[in-house]
Amino acid sequence: MTTGGGRAQRTLKVRVALAYGLLVLGLLALIISTPFVLSAIAPASTDWGRLSDISQAYGAVSVLLSAIALAGVALSLIYQVRQARTSSEQAIRDSHLQLATLALSDPDLLQAWSPPVAPVTLKRHQQHLITSLALGELLQRFRIGHLSVEKLAVKLDGHFCGEIAREQWEREGSGWRVTMGAGDRRDRVFVRLVDERYQAAIAAGPALAAGAWVLEGSTRTRD
Repeated sequence: MTTGGGRAQRTLKVRVALAYGLLVLGLLALIISTPFVLSAIAPASTDWGRLSDISQAYGAVSVLLSAIALAGVALSLIYQVRQARTSSEQAIRDSHLQLATLALSDPDLLQAWSPPVAPVTLKRHQQHLITSLALGELLQRFRIGHLSVEKLAVKLDGHFCGEIAREQWEREGSGWRVTMGAGDRRDRVFVRLVDERYQAAIAAGPALAAGAWVLEGSTRTRD
């Protein structure tokens, strides 16, 4: 889910990109208009031959500056396209989360969700869905660069400590591999790392049983 801090950070980045783009365009306008400005303000006795020699030297510099300016515009456009893609992905993620919230709040609505790959109790199906949403959140943060490969590995190690997360990946991992395999490079890196940390967790020993970390008497029941 998008936080206020995340929105503020993206807004700041967009403003910086726009400011840089305007600066580059201003530099281009200055380069293009310089000969005309010089012609307008030069006195009638000006030695245009000497100015021509100077302008030729200036021309080489202006070509370099123009190339830098164009490169800056290109980078600014690429950045804006990436920002638009990130915003679109976040909107899709938010929509998916709203649907999942509806499904989890009502067992009847949950039956309209994609069925599990094998029969499972309603409670376990809900738990697997929550675990899948947690992985989706890590994927989104990895896509937009909030998580490095190293940080993602640490998060996944904690994720796979519990038996529910391991069950979910064992049951649904094949579907994730197919989906992520059709994505971009970061998607493929993500699913490969998830597989690696899952296998490492299995090799490390038994998972923590569901509810084993809950202290006795800490849960509340409704009358």
